[in-house]
Amino acid sequence: MDKTLITIIIIGAPTLLIAICWVSLMITMRKTTGELKLFLSPDNLVKVFAIYLVLIGTILFGLLGIINGEAIGVIFSGVIGYTVGTKFNKN
Repeated sequence: MDKTLITIIIIGAPTLLIAICWVSLMITMRKTTGELKLFLSPDNLVKVFAIYLVLIGTILFGLLGIINGEAIGVIFSGVIGYTVGTKFNKN
């Protein structure tokens, strides 16, 4: 398979799903008291976006053969440790 096609699939499919989910949540939550808006603070969005970029980049580099399996495991374990250890702002 062509590396460009792999890159488009790996980056495009999750990004499209996140965008669809985001729009549907905003549409359904627009008339509520804003429970979702409390979680979607700028601090939380930066954390979620950073985790997304690291995961997508690691998967892409692994499939393209740029990094090996051990490095992927180390990066994923670091991301898991970060997400478990990080407290997201609730207010």
